[in-house]
Amino acid sequence: MMHGRMAAPKQVCRKRIAAVLAVLLLALQLAGCSATELENRCFPMLAVADYRVGLVEFCFGFPVLSQKSETDVEESKVQAAMAQGGDFASAVSNYDKQLDKKADCNHLKVLLIGQEMMEESGACADMFRALRESEQFPRNIYVCVTRDVAELLETEGTLPTDMGSYLQTYLQNHEKEHGGKLVTLGSILDERENHSKVLHLPYLTVEDGSILWDAEWDLDMRQQFFE
Repeated sequence: MMHGRMAAPKQVCRKRIAAVLAVLLLALQLAGCSATELENRCFPMLAVADYRVGLVEFCFGFPVLSQKSETDVEESKVQAAMAQGGDFASAVSNYDKQLDKKADCNHLKVLLIGQEMMEESGACADMFRALRESEQFPRNIYVCVTRDVAELLETEGTLPTDMGSYLQTYLQNHEKEHGGKLVTLGSILDERENHSKVLHLPYLTVEDGSILWDAEWDLDMRQQFFE
């Protein structure tokens, strides 16, 4: 035998309508917050790290106006000079201070590292330690090395897309030619834990104004470099 009193059908219906309206109102509020947050963010496609005269250099790469639709005009106006710091974290922090908006790296495609940075073992190890501790940089971005960062970045004006998107597509299109799997930031950070492999990073050069992947930079995870 059942005890108590069942709610009338009309009461149940009103409660359901009220619940649905509450959910819709919450969704609208969240959408409004998200739109506001997006207005206060900029979305880099490329991260660049180098080492010069005892200092770490860092910058992001953003699409230029000719590579964006009219609806993205504001984002294309992001301007910030290459920043320097005593270590990687300081260089990133100094660069971020130049930006009017918070850098949202969810769309980041590639981390481009200068050869001098890779050859400066202490600064390079510090960079990877900072990247491992940071939540700012996605683990699925590709990592490559170039002989001359400035020379490579100067080619962007001739590209059909921003440098980050171009490098991502270029690396993917030439992956099979180099007989191996592209290296991501996540794979480097994982290998730093077990020190068991030699990773082959794409080594990019510029010839006659064109970007070329004609060699690999061997990153030996078995060395004490990462201690």
